Amino acid sequence: MKHILAVLVAASLVWSFYTPSPVTPPAPKSPVTQALSPATSQDKARVAGFYAALADVVERDDKTVSTVGVFRELHGRSLDLAFKGTDLPGKYPGLDVAINDLLVAAVGKDDVPLPPAKRQSLVQALKDVANAAR
Repeated sequence: MKHILAVLVAASLVWSFYTPSPVTPPAPKSPVTQALSPATSQDKARVAGFYAALADVVERDDKTVSTVGVFRELHGRSLDLAFKGTDLPGKYPGLDVAINDLLVAAVGKDDVPLPPAKRQSLVQALKDVANAAR
C-alpha cells in the first residue's frame, strides 16, 4: 500500500512537469507603441514627456481648458511649439492618427464642456499616450 501511494505521488509530480501550462497570449500593443516601434529612445522620451506634461496641465487647469475645442487648440499649438522645426513631425507614420484616435475616444469630436468625468477621461488618454511612448 505504501508503494502504491508513493507511485501515485511520483506519477502526479511527473505529470505536472510534463503538462504544458496554459499560454497567455501577449497583450496587443497600443497603436502608439506600434507607430513608435522604430523610434529611438530619445524620440520616445520626447513624445512621452510632452504628453505627460500636457496631461498634468489639463488635469490642473479647469479654467482655461474648459471645452474640448479649447483643448484641441491647446494641443495643436503646444505640438507646434514643442516640435516644429525638429525632425519629429511626420517621422513616424501613423503616430498622429493613433494619438488622435485615443483622444477622440476619450472626449469625442464635438466642442463640448469638459466636466470632471470627461476631463479625467482626457487626462487618462494623455497619460496612456505618454506610457505607450515609453
